[in-house]
Amino acid sequence: MMRFDPRTENPFPAYDAEIRRLRLYLRSLDAGGWRAPSHCRGWSVKDVVAHLATDEVYNQACLDHTLDQLDYSGGLNASNERGVRSRRQLSSRAVLDEWETRQHDVRRRWGRLGLRASIGTSVGPYPMVLQAWHLAREYAIHADDIEVPVAARARPARGRWRIQFGIWAAREEGEPEDARLEDGTVRLRVRGQVHHLDLETYVAYLTNRPQQLTDPQARALVKRLGRSG
Repeated sequence: MMRFDPRTENPFPAYDAEIRRLRLYLRSLDAGGWRAPSHCRGWSVKDVVAHLATDEVYNQACLDHTLDQLDYSGGLNASNERGVRSRRQLSSRAVLDEWETRQHDVRRRWGRLGLRASIGTSVGPYPMVLQAWHLAREYAIHADDIEVPVAARARPARGRWRIQFGIWAAREEGEPEDARLEDGTVRLRVRGQVHHLDLETYVAYLTNRPQQLTDPQARALVKRLGRSG
């Protein structure tokens, strides 16, 4: 398996594929679909999209150099909840329009800057290429939270980049994984024990989303392994 280095790999194909799938799915939903519960506790599908719109407010602020104007009082979770609550009275169409407009603006400006640029973030100047990878990962997580369909032919490649970048990001965040992507599986060592997980199960472990798995045994295993990230 070739070594994956997100600093030199183009994130836009993965990012753009997530956006295309998500947009098509959201535009197909009826009222019941927007009200349906997501895998984010207490949030509906509409709430998840409201959260994505809030994320794009942050991404725009990174580009506008206005991060100091954002309200993060109470921490990130409190800010996320405020972003969702503030949009609960809006129609699903209004929430979708806001997300699409903000996301399109951010992607257009990223393209103009180019992947070699550095942008301001909450942790200081940060490489554009890595920021785009982080956002691709975030969109993939939330797409799975609302069960956006992924074509069977796209799943292996999607699973590979999510795992490769997830392992890299865990090291960046100071929580390195003793994991290796092999032929269609991940070899994971946790507390001295080796586990061989399929791609879907390892992604659920890496993103702390056991609730996304339909197999009760895989769900129980991810809970038992207990990653906090």
